[in-house]
Amino acid sequence: EGVNLGAEDTTAPYSMSWNTATAVNGWHLLTAVARDTAGNAAISVPVLFKVSNPADTVPPTVAISAPSNGASLTGSVAVTATASDNVGVASVEFSVDGTPLGVDTTPPYSVSWDTGAATDGSHVLSTVARDATGNSASSSVVVTVANAATRVEDAEPPIAYTPGTAAPGRPAGWWHGSRSRDWSGRTASFNRSAGARATLSFVGTSVSWVGFRAPWAGIAKVHVDGAFVTEVDLFSLTEQTETSVFSVTGLTPGPHTLTVESTGRKHGGDSCAPGPDCASDYAVVVDAFDVAPAFAPAVASVRIEETTASYSAGWTQGDAGAAWSGGSAAISATPGAQAMFTFVGTSFSWIGRRGPRGGIARVHLDGAFQAEIDTYSPTEIHAVVYMASNLVAGRHTVNIEATGSRNMAATDAVVAVDAIDVGSLFQDTNASVVYSGAWGLENPDRPWSGASANTGAGTAAVSNTAGARATFTFSGTGVSWIGFREPIGGIAEVRLDNLLVPVDLYAAIPQVRVPVFTATGLPEGPHTLQIDVTGLRNGAAGGAFVVVDAFDVALPQSLPAVTRLQERDPSIAYEAPVSWTLGNRFKYWSGELAMSGATVGATATLSFTGTSVRWIGQRHFVGGVAHVRVDGMHVATVDTQVPPTSQALQEQYQRPMFSVTDLAPGPHTLVIEVTGRSGEPPGAAVEPVWIDAFDIY
Repeated sequence: EGVNLGAEDTTAPYSMSWNTATAVNGWHLLTAVARDTAGNAAISVPVLFKVSNPADTVPPTVAISAPSNGASLTGSVAVTATASDNVGVASVEFSVDGTPLGVDTTPPYSVSWDTGAATDGSHVLSTVARDATGNSASSSVVVTVANAATRVEDAEPPIAYTPGTAAPGRPAGWWHGSRSRDWSGRTASFNRSAGARATLSFVGTSVSWVGFRAPWAGIAKVHVDGAFVTEVDLFSLTEQTETSVFSVTGLTPGPHTLTVESTGRKHGGDSCAPGPDCASDYAVVVDAFDVAPAFAPAVASVRIEETTASYSAGWTQGDAGAAWSGGSAAISATPGAQAMFTFVGTSFSWIGRRGPRGGIARVHLDGAFQAEIDTYSPTEIHAVVYMASNLVAGRHTVNIEATGSRNMAATDAVVAVDAIDVGSLFQDTNASVVYSGAWGLENPDRPWSGASANTGAGTAAVSNTAGARATFTFSGTGVSWIGFREPIGGIAEVRLDNLLVPVDLYAAIPQVRVPVFTATGLPEGPHTLQIDVTGLRNGAAGGAFVVVDAFDVALPQSLPAVTRLQERDPSIAYEAPVSWTLGNRFKYWSGELAMSGATVGATATLSFTGTSVRWIGQRHFVGGVAHVRVDGMHVATVDTQVPPTSQALQEQYQRPMFSVTDLAPGPHTLVIEVTGRSGEPPGAAVEPVWIDAFDIY
């Protein structure tokens, strides 16, 4: 039929072998073509013949050789199969969940599958082998796609930090709470010393270290399950934030550890002058870790699932297409669609998703716009999308609004609401905690609780001086003192109302952010918890230190509702002798805007109705001083500068600056007047005082 049977035969006798089993039974024409060296050719007289092979009823055999049954897959993978037949394999077809992936006709039989286009979860990979007569056989395996990951931020408890060896310009400890770049979760942790480690404990089959490359970044070592894997040189001519600097896949399902170790070395060495070939510093940054397969983020406090929220039109509830907390989530890309939670606490974290389809959301807190959040990410990440802390202990509402808008890189504008985590922590800096005696205040040397975008590093109060005392007053039905247990832990005496209990803080293995004293079943109402440093220690301890990190209170559900008023609410009058200045949009402020007054005599008067009020401002390196008057009476002088007692030395945003409670029901006024620090005359330019918001309750 004019189709070549094979290559030319150039030597006599001219012949060729033909397996007629590969031909269709029936009549055929066979011809031969001869040519000479000059290119002249002649064709033979056709020979007519009939192929009459017995019918082929034997099917091929086929098996998927990779990936294996039960494999966990990410990214692009090769799907391969082995196939054979008594006559010959004509084709091997591949499919996933019944959708064709491709066909291969020559061994080794293989196609490429981009799992990024598939949803996370179980999928069936199938292959069908066929011979020339149409006989077929199939094979399949079940695999799990795990492209989505869960993000663990730098300040979360699964990460344990240990110091290194100090050198000039390279402190031994980690610096937590950096906000110098657009970090994941808005904070990151730094180290420059040799031997300092950050160790993540996780359960999964793959993990990525989200870090930082820059002209001033150093060199790190990476260990997996305690074994050294590689060295990572983080030097780059350009800064790269929130970037994956190391990944490992294919781990056996189960618990693992990933350790990032700062080496105290840099690209080019110490003697190399900073430039295109030499790093200028030693910085190793732990921004976050991504763990796959994805799982619901760990419960930080009390989790409220999305099923308890109230929704406007435009939401799809009960989405089960991902590793959601509680098994489901609510999603929307409809402009103006809102999901509202009500809770009692002092903080909340929105648990959701960032991904290629992620849109822009707006968060409203206690009736006022709070923040705009872009949930786009090149890869799908289950994470805390937004967190607000230092809230009034009261009843709050949070509204998450889909805007229908999206980042230019996003493929959709979907907003996902999985849950919120509600906390009731009173940090060491809270006004309800009073210290006397010798304390090191706002110590940032450990990954203490309280780390946030607004405050930076979490801090704690530390003392080993006998007679030092911390007194916490609260209203609730239970309380936990959050502190530490370490080899240098001492003995404290705890007095709760009329109960006196000694607490030994020694432990051979360091533990931070742990409850060291808990009391439950208290009558609803006011209580006092007093912690006394004794200066004593048990025989195994190497120190007598006592740490006050925070207090976790079981708040009564009867607390009043809170209303937030932003800085430009009509109930606030900014008065003579000078105007106030509205700052540029800034993501750390409540509502992303704030007002500043920097002239002596400038006043802001809030008129409100309620029994309690709180001024939300900013603690600044060059913060100013203000007088506060309530109903015409001077009640406080507030210094908004970062105090010299702070070891953290960080500016704080959305900081409670002043509060007053137990006012008589009815209308009131709160006046904030810029005064200056050194008796400057009216109208003089002084350090600024910031008004971000007010809470009425």
